[in-house]
Amino acid sequence: MTTLRTARNDDVPALADLWNRGTPSYGVARPLSAREFGDAALGRLDYDPLGLLIAERDGRPVGFAHSGFGPVSPAGPSHRLDRSMGTVAMLVIEPEAGPEVGVALVDRARRDLRDRGAQVVYAGGRAPLNPFYWGLYGGSEFSGVLGAHESFHRAVRDRGFRPSARSVLLELDLLGLSDPPFDPRTLLLRRRYRVEVEPDASFERWWDALALGSTFATSFRVSDPLGHRVARATTWDMDGFERQDGRLRAGLIDVVVDPSRRRQGLGRYLIREVIRHHASRGIHALAVQTDEQNEPALALYRSLGFEPVEEAILYRSDPF
Repeated sequence: MTTLRTARNDDVPALADLWNRGTPSYGVARPLSAREFGDAALGRLDYDPLGLLIAERDGRPVGFAHSGFGPVSPAGPSHRLDRSMGTVAMLVIEPEAGPEVGVALVDRARRDLRDRGAQVVYAGGRAPLNPFYWGLYGGSEFSGVLGAHESFHRAVRDRGFRPSARSVLLELDLLGLSDPPFDPRTLLLRRRYRVEVEPDASFERWWDALALGSTFATSFRVSDPLGHRVARATTWDMDGFERQDGRLRAGLIDVVVDPSRRRQGLGRYLIREVIRHHASRGIHALAVQTDEQNEPALALYRSLGFEPVEEAILYRSDPF
């Protein structure tokens, strides 16, 4: 018989073991020690033990579901959470547990979110509704349930959740790459704009800092001759994601070009500089992701040599 309860402090070793055995091999930082899992997944300021459910059989944890809320404003200044929308951010069950464990956990997690004020419930994480596991799951960002995470997909679909958004995960192999594909506009842009690289940078938004603040981040900024910032991007070293295949990865996030400067090739120029920087560091791959509907971004990344490697699906619950 399976029983459900909220988490206790002494559950962390069992949770780490479930994580290592019940999550996909790609797009996940694993294996993790109990300390690493506890620090990264349960050590956030917004962690609430009521949101972490354990499924037990004969007193032994066989699965868990972790739910929570996004921020009112990811840029601050307030650290308040928006409890009108919640998400079953993570579901992990041991391979031998059976699908009924996942269904029971999702049912209870959704009900608990409703009881805590959620009017809409999602499954998976997508910024800013990504309360936990960014930095451990999903690659460069946490944008939903990884395609290979079959037990998570099965459980939420069985309980009436429907796909709400899809993201494409891409990677660029940097091994042996001396220079990105040639762009004739690069020489002109280098004369007109200056690229500043800030290693060990701070994240601009408090929500991002909660998730990735312990990682090594690099900030890239493109400025015009007057010093106005016209484009920016951030990367973070994806420590832990290399443990399955030995490939050191950097995750590319927050690629932004000033609307008034678009269609000049600045986005391509910026990403080329990001590629050059990390290739010179000895990073093996650059990871990025974008919505599958964002054809311009997908075309840009593919033209630079990025290849699709996975997908992630965000789900939304049907009304009760």
